[in-house]
Order: sequence, then structure tokens, then C-alpha cells
Amino acid sequence: MEQLSNQQRLRPWMGILLFAVELAVFIFAFTPLQLNLGIPGLVITELGFVVLALAFCLIRKVKIKEVFPVKKFKIRELFGCLLLIAGAFPLSLLFVAFSATIIPSSAAEAQGINNMLYGTMSYPITVLVVGLMPAICEEMLHRGAILSSMRKIRNENLIILIMGLFFGIFHLSVLRFLSTAFLGLLLSYVVVKKNNILLSMIMHFTNNLVALSIGFISAKSEAVQAAAATQIDYSSLLGTYMLLCVASPMVIALGMFLIEGRSFRKIKLLFAGIVCALFLVGGIGLTVANASKNMLLNSQISYRITADAKEDRSLSFDVPEDREATVVVVVTNAKGDYNVRIDGDKGSNIINAPVPQGTLRMINYNIGLQADHYTVTIAAGDNAVGEQPVFQVTVR
Repeated sequence: MEQLSNQQRLRPWMGILLFAVELAVFIFAFTPLQLNLGIPGLVITELGFVVLALAFCLIRKVKIKEVFPVKKFKIRELFGCLLLIAGAFPLSLLFVAFSATIIPSSAAEAQGINNMLYGTMSYPITVLVVGLMPAICEEMLHRGAILSSMRKIRNENLIILIMGLFFGIFHLSVLRFLSTAFLGLLLSYVVVKKNNILLSMIMHFTNNLVALSIGFISAKSEAVQAAAATQIDYSSLLGTYMLLCVASPMVIALGMFLIEGRSFRKIKLLFAGIVCALFLVGGIGLTVANASKNMLLNSQISYRITADAKEDRSLSFDVPEDREATVVVVVTNAKGDYNVRIDGDKGSNIINAPVPQGTLRMINYNIGLQADHYTVTIAAGDNAVGEQPVFQVTVR
């Protein structure tokens, strides 16, 4: 990796110390600011990272233009960087699903993040605060000041690994640790290979832009929220995400080829092909396994509410033996009052609950079911006449 002209002023332990200072300031100063001020606190946080990076350079008396190298780049290199992000994004979904499967309690982080980032801001402000600012400010600290302290390490792969781990830890999220660490690996790889922080900033912004656009749509769309609400068992998503990732290793390898040029080792293509095959076999296997799970009911119904027909009993399911189950009912395209009742033929009533009002209208129960035949009844109130709601009912 290219050295600074005054590299002797920086040592790896200094980068580790700077990262420790960043974490301490982030936890004890910036996080309270974000909790109390919301978006302004987030802006102050990002600007604080820039202050830390510049202060480190001034204290160690190193050349700022070398710590934050900005150079012209080839179109081929830019396309290579975009391919890295294109390949990494499906993998980030897989990593999140895997983390939520291993540690189910971490899944609650997602809704909290969406509420904070997308609850009040317009899309342009979201792009600025959530997309552009982190891409500049966090890169200056991580791929600039901290990475420059690691340039004395001769093993480039070790530098990339350390920086990836730092970036994953920095986000303080169990749910997103693997995805952010992998993103940190790719961003650090580009700076190590091309010594151009502008490329990593473009990659970081592109990744953020895609993620925040999806998050913004999800936060504003009742239909998307309703669909997400039924995906409770994250383990059932692993096979699907593995299939989505089938091409990712090869896309990333092609991106590396465009970035490295003649120094690219073809063995990476072989390795990428092997991983693609593993994703394909694993994805098919998990999908088939999940399909064989005992899903009691997963159905959608919609009908016109009239003064004479305000009740529908079109759904039923059988429970062959006593078991625990999760019941989720999501109602969309509806403003009136609705009530959901589930009765067993043996006289048991397991649910009799109104559907709450709000942007996302749903009921969610974990219940014990006895072996029986059950009927789902949806009753509409007088204020629902004329509507044609959509009910998604899942029992698993």
C-alpha cells in the first residue's frame, strides 16, 4: 500500500486509539445528541467525525492531502466500484436475515431505525443527511485518518480485514454488524488498491442511496409495511436471499478485475464461481426445507363491504395436533372498523379482537392451538360499508 511522505509519524496503534476515541465520543456524546435532537443530532455527529479526523492529522503533523487522497480515476475503476456495491447489496440482505435468525431480538432495531430516519424528513433531506454526509464524513475518519495509520502494516489483506471489523463495530448494531463490516471491507479494499478516497466516498454514497430509497419507500408505503409485517420468521428468508446472492460473488470479482487491471489474479474468478454454486445449492435446499414447514394458513381475501354483508367466514384451517402458533392479520385499503375472530369447531375461541386504527393496521398474537378445525371470521363495522379491504391472514 502506498505510504505517506511522513508515514513515520503514524503507527497502527494510533489508528486503534483513534477508533477507540471515536467509539467513546460516539457512545457518550453523539448518541445522546441524536436521541435528544433527532436529525440535527445526526448532522452534528457526522460533522464531529470530520473534526476528529482533521484534529488527528494536525496533532500528528501529517499531510492532509495524503491522508485524504483525492485523485482522478478511470471510468473502468468507477464501474468496478459500482459493481462491488451491486454485488454487495444482496449479500447485506442475507447478512441481516442471518443475524436476525441467530439473534431474533436484534430484528427490533430495524423499525426503530426506520422511524428515526424516515419518519419526518423529506426524500431530498434524507439523501443529504443519511446518504451524502456519512459518505463524506465517515470516510474521512475511517478510510482517511484511521486507515492511514495502518499503512505501515505490510499485509494489505490484514489492513482491509481490520478496517472492515472497525466499520462493523462502529455502527453498534448486532443486526447490521455483518453487512456494515462487509461494506467496510470493500471500501477499504478500494482505498488500499487505488489510494483514492473519492472512490470509496462514491461507493459509500451509492450504497446509502439505494438503502435509504428502499427504507423511505417502506416507511411511507402502507402496502410495503403490511408485507414486511408478515415476515416474522427470518429463517424462512435465508433460502430466498441466498438465491438472490447467487451472482453476487461473480459481480464482486468482476468489479475487482476492473479496479486491479493487470494485477488481478484469475484465481479470484474460480473462487467466486465456487461461492456462487454454494449459494445456489444452499438457497434451493433452504427454500425446499422452508416450503415443507407446517404453515397452517397463509391466505389473502378481499370483498366489498355492503350493508347486508358485513361479515366474511371464507377462511379456515386445521391443526392436526396441539402446538404453539403465531397469528398475524394485516388489513390494507381500509379506514372503517373491523374485528377478527377465530373459533374452533369444538367451541374454543382463540381470538376475538378489533383491528387497531393507524397507518399499519394489524393484529399479532402468539397463541396455543389445540387440535381442531378453525374458522376465521372478519366482521366490519357500519362505518366500513362501501370499502373493499384486503386481509392478509397468516397462521404458522
